Amino acid sequence: MESQRLRHFIAVVDHGGFTAAAANVHVSQPALSMAVRDLEAELGTALFVRQGRLTQLTSAGEALLGPARQVIRDLETGRAAVEAVMGVESGTLTMACLPTLVADPVAPLVGAFRRLHPGVRIDLAAPEDTAELLALVMSGAAELGVTEAHDIPPALTAHPMGRQSLVLILPPGTDHDDGAPLALADLAGTPFVVAPPGTSTFRLLQEGFASAGVGGAPTVAVVTAQRDAILPLVVAGAGAALVPPTLALAAVAQGAVTARPVPEIAREIALVHRAGEVSPAAGRFIAMASAD
Repeated sequence: MESQRLRHFIAVVDHGGFTAAAANVHVSQPALSMAVRDLEAELGTALFVRQGRLTQLTSAGEALLGPARQVIRDLETGRAAVEAVMGVESGTLTMACLPTLVADPVAPLVGAFRRLHPGVRIDLAAPEDTAELLALVMSGAAELGVTEAHDIPPALTAHPMGRQSLVLILPPGTDHDDGAPLALADLAGTPFVVAPPGTSTFRLLQEGFASAGVGGAPTVAVVTAQRDAILPLVVAGAGAALVPPTLALAAVAQGAVTARPVPEIAREIALVHRAGEVSPAAGRFIAMASAD
């Protein structure tokens, strides 16, 4: 089974069809289609169902996808290992990160890694929530994931990255000393701007209210999947929000008021990957992220 055929097969899956896949791997569409047909002939079964412009995996194609990704990953790991021995670092490190963890701790780590290893490109995916991130890592679409250390599947290896305390940001003009503690029990009925259900910060806010003994859940005024919109919405007076410390600093600069929730709302952060060997680049990133 030729690796190039597997790469073309994966490209069709990742780009949703033959035309986009051919453009991405820089081959003609007929050449890519022939490679997939040769792979299907070798396996003795169809891998895709083609219905007009729609291209969907058959059950056989779904069964092949995970092992195919692993084969390509192993080949890239082997090549990178040889290059590392020769003192040449290159290739790509694929990562996934929760949107609220990009600024801290991921951005400083990526910057430090790139300064040490400028020949390695980092592809950083932004899944909507923890479930999507874990699925990316489990499938092999991302080699590493930085996520909340909550309900991590036993099939993944986790490396602790420390603890992050979250901060409340309140609209400008709120009668509260900036940075002072604020009991969650005093926020019953306060409107909140939140990320969608299923996200880490929304779950932690709900758990914080529950632990504070506040009757009911937080009052949700705005739900936005656009994380960049949370701060402007709070500054505009739409409600309060629970955010990472780096976003709280930016909020103060724009006139918002910050508060430390009581009881504290915090999360453990972990770097995860599939069990087994990782690429040299991933191994070095893990070592940097775990160093303390």
